[in-house]
Amino acid sequence: MHNSRGIRLSDQDLEIIKQSFIKYFLDKDHLWIFGSRADPSKRGGDIDLYIETTYKDVSIAVDSKIAFCSELQELLGEQKIDIILNILKLDYNLPIYEVAKVGIKLV
Repeated sequence: MHNSRGIRLSDQDLEIIKQSFIKYFLDKDHLWIFGSRADPSKRGGDIDLYIETTYKDVSIAVDSKIAFCSELQELLGEQKIDIILNILKLDYNLPIYEVAKVGIKLV
């Protein structure tokens, strides 16, 4: 179930993730997949996603994350999905952000 980018998800699943992201986030926002699913040498694992958003309103950003995750659960089925949300206006720089950006940028 690898695709041409070495991600251990089907092209269809990746397209669902990207389209759902575009639906709930802004044009200047970005999405990465990281962790075991972005490493073809690994097995199993949850779907780890990292989002950088330019939303100014924190509650809208969090609501978008929840809606995005709910839609993925519905469309991808029972899978563990972890989403790290970086609201750029808050200007936090958590170490996990740098770890996640080593993954593969989807949008």
